[in-house]
Amino acid sequence: MFINFFLELRSAKVPVSLREYLTLLDGMDAGLADYSIEHFYYLSRAALVKDEKNLDKFDQVFGHVFKGLEQMEQVDVQDIPEEWLR
Repeated sequence: MFINFFLELRSAKVPVSLREYLTLLDGMDAGLADYSIEHFYYLSRAALVKDEKNLDKFDQVFGHVFKGLEQMEQVDVQDIPEEWLR
C-alpha cells in the first residue's frame, strides 16, 4: 500500500525521494502513526513534502490512495493477521 502511495505522489509530480520514503517507513516502524489515519497523514506529510507549494497535490493523492480508511475502527485493525503486515 505504501509503495503505491509513493508512486502516486511521483506521478502527481510531488518531488518525493526514496530517502524520504524510507524515512516515512522508519517513522511507521517507530510507531509514530499508531493505527491512526490522521497521525499517518501528518507523519507522511512531514516526511515527504519539502515545499508547501506541493501540499495541495499531496492532499489530493493522499485522499485518493487512502479513501475509506478513516472509517476503520481500532478493532478492525487489530483483526488483521500478522503475516499481512509483513
